[in-house]
Amino acid sequence: MKSICSLLCALTLLTTAALAQPTADALKDLELVANVADLLPEGQSIEGTTQGFAIWGRYGFSMHDKGQCVIIDLRRNRFVNSFIIEGNTGHCNNASFGTERASKESQFPLLYVTECRGERACYVNDITLDGATLVQKIFYDGEEITGPCDWVVDAKNQRIYLYCTIGNLRWLKWFRLPRLADSDSRGEVHLTTKDALGGIPAGEIAIPQGSHICGDWVYLPDGVPTRTSTRLHITNIRSAERRAGLLFDSLGIEPEGVATRRGYLYISFHTPRKNRDNIIYRIRLNRLDSYRR
Repeated sequence: MKSICSLLCALTLLTTAALAQPTADALKDLELVANVADLLPEGQSIEGTTQGFAIWGRYGFSMHDKGQCVIIDLRRNRFVNSFIIEGNTGHCNNASFGTERASKESQFPLLYVTECRGERACYVNDITLDGATLVQKIFYDGEEITGPCDWVVDAKNQRIYLYCTIGNLRWLKWFRLPRLADSDSRGEVHLTTKDALGGIPAGEIAIPQGSHICGDWVYLPDGVPTRTSTRLHITNIRSAERRAGLLFDSLGIEPEGVATRRGYLYISFHTPRKNRDNIIYRIRLNRLDSYRR
């Protein structure tokens, strides 16, 4: 029965995808927030390429390959700090905040950062404006997935999603969000296929980038300018319905992390061979509501 349901879900999504193609006209609605290079102090070193992006309150947290975190104040449009987060030397392809805090003194909720490479791990961090401490690692032990995978937190519903490849399809599988108290003696949580609460195919995505969940919708950047078209996919996590998304080809830069704040979707871009040039755009969520099939 599960196989039949999965097949029907996939067919539904593929049919919807054919009717909901990204539109280049949407680019007129993008607003430039900042090129982080213009905010950085002279001499500030940025070692890795721009990857995941998360927002809490007024602060944006831009992750870079090998673990560097750059924090900017989105209200004042200024640089705050930069440091290497503890323990994560992975790709840091995605980042998202949960709701649990490591202690009453924690400045922010836990930050979940995707390792993305060999371990396929999610690194859970107690982060401040001055540094981050690794407090948990989450793994998926299922053998059905291939290649790298991402993790994204749905804080409102206390779920964590595994964004992965099964066969030739991109999938979103969701689980109850582990708490720190669920960690074993090594500070790890190992999820299995039995722990999955559900799953849907994410769509025809060539090169997965970051991911973000807001309400019933998941926002999935896709592509590398020198290899594929670049775009934003928008999928309903309950029904697998797809909206027409955004096409980024005319920008010529690589979409990476996504996050929401005060009615806007923020999209962080990586500029090839220029690690300091992290360009951030935003678009009103109610404008995206109008991009329907």
